[in-house]
Amino acid sequence: MSINVQHLSYKYPSGKDDVIKNLNLSIKDGTITVFLGLNGCGKTTFIKLLAGLLKADSGEILYADKKVSGLSMKERSKIFAYVPQKTYSADDYFVKDYLTYGFINSLKFYQTPSSEQLDKVQTISERLSITHLLTKKMGQISGGERQIVSIASCLLQDTPIILLDEPTSALDLKNQNIVLSLLREITKEGKTIILSSHNPNHALFLESNVVLMDKGTIIKQGLCKEIIKVEVLKEIYGENICYSENLNYKEISFQ
Repeated sequence: MSINVQHLSYKYPSGKDDVIKNLNLSIKDGTITVFLGLNGCGKTTFIKLLAGLLKADSGEILYADKKVSGLSMKERSKIFAYVPQKTYSADDYFVKDYLTYGFINSLKFYQTPSSEQLDKVQTISERLSITHLLTKKMGQISGGERQIVSIASCLLQDTPIILLDEPTSALDLKNQNIVLSLLREITKEGKTIILSSHNPNHALFLESNVVLMDKGTIIKQGLCKEIIKVEVLKEIYGENICYSENLNYKEISFQ
């Protein structure tokens, strides 16, 4: 199965121009796709269209040859899990309780999570190194910690497709490594991951496909090693883009 985007366009009600312009794209099952581009190029808008938070003005998104626009929110929640750039939650919820919201699409009204599901909360907390947060309230943890908790809840939703809008923007270097390493792992388990980023190096780390966007259109797409090149990225990011060996200092990254 795959996601097929056909002639997708969208304009915000208060805007004059399309933010997404006649976009066509195919994303294969079990892959990671990283969207890159300047602020305002349409990355976030496209992810919101996939998540069903916005309705396209024209065109279609198909999954398994079915129109996603025709699905109910509950049906869509069993296909797509979504984490926005900024997450909002009641401050007085305990983290362990917030995480169980990831099961909401599989529970009946007033049904509580099973012992098996609670075991999954513990497992994913260990994989993301957040077990020490479980007994804290959401209002007691930092913005970066909230972001990781939201990603954990998204993973517990257990959907085939995971949508992440700049998932590392609030994270320190250590937690960026934890989150990106986990995303790389779960893709090998069959998940399809679509994320936006401002760091081209993340695409290389994830060994992902890349979609390079500018003004609502796709400029280049392909394997990361084909796209993450100075001569390609200069087209979007300007002439100051260079390789690390051309600098007079060593950049710090992770492996």
